[in-house]
Amino acid sequence: MRFVSLFAGIGGFDLGFEQAGWNCVGQVELDKHARSVLERHWPDVPKHDDVTTAKEWADECGLVGRVDVVCGGFPCQDVSVAGKRDGLAGKRTGLFFDALAFAAHTQAGVIVLENVPGLLSSNSGRDFQVILSSLADAGY
Repeated sequence: MRFVSLFAGIGGFDLGFEQAGWNCVGQVELDKHARSVLERHWPDVPKHDDVTTAKEWADECGLVGRVDVVCGGFPCQDVSVAGKRDGLAGKRTGLFFDALAFAAHTQAGVIVLENVPGLLSSNSGRDFQVILSSLADAGY
């Protein structure tokens, strides 16, 4: 199985999936310090720094049609009970839509996402419903 890790951080999903025998074919991470950790542990994996432009990067790297799984923990600040609760309308948590667009663009068969429990109650549960509907509409 080939996977691309979005919001890769320092490679939590990546390490787990590789231990399961999967092959990381791309990583997307905005934070330069986290990218330096990724570079140290996955020096041969193509990297990109912005999920909002990752579709173009996937085209350049030849990833379209070659990705089985897209994984990632999209930003939680806008849905966390410790935050302002801007929900999916927030500029950070709203990056979910870019992750979904990337998965669809690369024709990944599976998308694995994680987030905080506050996502379930964000906007009285409507944000979670939007996520489920969006995933279903995209065929996931």
